[in-house]
Amino acid sequence: MILLTTSHRPTRRVRSLCNDLARSIPGLVKINRGKTSFFDLAEKAVQMKIEKIIVVDRWKGSPGRIRFFRVVDGKMSEKAPRLYVSGVRLRREFGASKENNQKKLIKYMFLDSTEIRGSEVEKLASSLSEFFEIPIFKAEEAPSIYDVYLRFTSSEDCLACISFYTLPSNAEIGPRIKISHVAWQV
Repeated sequence: MILLTTSHRPTRRVRSLCNDLARSIPGLVKINRGKTSFFDLAEKAVQMKIEKIIVVDRWKGSPGRIRFFRVVDGKMSEKAPRLYVSGVRLRREFGASKENNQKKLIKYMFLDSTEIRGSEVEKLASSLSEFFEIPIFKAEEAPSIYDVYLRFTSSEDCLACISFYTLPSNAEIGPRIKISHVAWQV
């Protein structure tokens, strides 16, 4: 399991992104952060027997950064990559059918390697696959047990777009996250 939370004083858009991620990625447990310090956050993760934490930070009112942490001996340490977000399209903005907006339990997810282009995007995909403990393969080769897949697409105005798709319909369910750049030294 992975703990998902926000920075202090999140905006509605940051909270909505966290809710969407919790609905799209299996094994995420979303908690409201409030005034909780990193020390208390690590303590809570230890109590819940969780070793990984994701923090979504705000920048100018929107999601601006996504950081990944591991809890070792009750202390949080940030792990690469640190994602800088240039734009987000939430689930509700897709106008998806009610079938896709339901809180359907997602059990299995994989990372689609079909459109991964460039060494930095490959490195990012590999690192996210490792953090979320999900396999990487092409969507058309996916076994039928998978409910959702994560896809990287290229765009002119950002490094990559991360999108979530449901199976078997291959409909984009959101959120869609535009990554402007990635920091590997954290």
